Amino acid sequence: MSYIMADVYLKALGAAREVGRSAILLGVEGKLILLDYGVSIEGEEPQFPLPVPPKGIHAVAISHAHLDHSGAAPLLYVSGQPPLISTPLTATLSDLLIKDFMKLSKYYIPYEAPEVEKMLESLVPLGYGESYDIGSVTIRVLDAGHIPGSAMIQIETPSLNVLYTGDYSLHDTCLLRGAGISEFSKADVVIMESTYAEYDHPPREEVEREFVKTVLEVVEDGGIAFIPAFAVGRAQEILCVLAKYDLQVPIYVDGMARTANDLIAEDSHLLREPSLFKKAVEMSTKVKDWDHRKKILSKPGVIISPAGMLQGGPSEYYMEKIMENEKNAVIFVSYVIPETPARQVIETGIYASPTKRGPVKARIEWFDFSAHCGHSELVKTLDSAKKGSKVVLVHGEEEAAVKLAELSVKAGHETFVPRLGEELNLKV
Repeated sequence: MSYIMADVYLKALGAAREVGRSAILLGVEGKLILLDYGVSIEGEEPQFPLPVPPKGIHAVAISHAHLDHSGAAPLLYVSGQPPLISTPLTATLSDLLIKDFMKLSKYYIPYEAPEVEKMLESLVPLGYGESYDIGSVTIRVLDAGHIPGSAMIQIETPSLNVLYTGDYSLHDTCLLRGAGISEFSKADVVIMESTYAEYDHPPREEVEREFVKTVLEVVEDGGIAFIPAFAVGRAQEILCVLAKYDLQVPIYVDGMARTANDLIAEDSHLLREPSLFKKAVEMSTKVKDWDHRKKILSKPGVIISPAGMLQGGPSEYYMEKIMENEKNAVIFVSYVIPETPARQVIETGIYASPTKRGPVKARIEWFDFSAHCGHSELVKTLDSAKKGSKVVLVHGEEEAAVKLAELSVKAGHETFVPRLGEELNLKV
């Protein structure tokens, strides 16, 4: 195979000039390592990465639990059983999200529960800084600062160092510390995300203050502040922000975020301030059932519930109930994916679900609580990387990734923006 002849062989199976379905096949020292295997859920039906024969893979490393990085991984266990490398929390959260994906998908998913179980049975759990050896190849996980349990993947041989960032963030949030940058200076090859290559996020403290001010205005005026949020990562961040500012208002958590809170609490040592998360959970109330949902809509308060895009989960129910009252607000706190009900609300003021359609009279707000690097942090990464190292840009829209590649070249790196299915044979 061609990967045996190169110092580093790389094939982009997904996230090539696009955001989502991350999947990078890496060959070093005669070993094939799959870095993430995710699914894109942006379109009408799920988009899977390019196929890869599982029996030829020596290890699968999952950077974090979000479906665009983990959602296709069970496919690899239909006919194979490669070791699965991730942090323990990534494994448990992936299990949660994948099973929910299977349950809610209206389309055929090419794996079933036995493959998910087989995947988890193959787990090699690694804490930050810990490693796993495959012959002369060492795979190590490092804190990525993206969501709880997220990791950058470092692959080392006696003569080579490759660093895959997955999704990462250099800035601190209420929930997590930002990733360290020192390992970039050691890497011969850096495979990095370019999601926000053209955009800098506003200062986090400023975003937090404006968000809290908005929530208080709504609740004190007798309304419901409804916050659709991703179950893993964003829901916990929002809870921590509310706890940091000590909001003395009713706060409710619904949907899969309830289970995610419990799983993350078991690994709270990974968080920036475990005591703040504990306070945040204690300040909030789990929504128990449908009767409870109806009851909490009868008085002012804050409701945090998946799905963040208003597709599935209890968020559809809450949106239908709060949208026609001007005292209420729907407050988006995540990237809003195109062609979703959430994006339509922001762009047109119209909400459409399977059971209701109409103008949103409630206040509509959006706040940038991103857990990705912005433009300046990506540039900082490139400036910190080893001079003469190779840089491969993935997980970014084509125009943004190509512009970042120009800056990477100026910083002294041979840079690649692979297309889907493209193979790179890198000499370092």
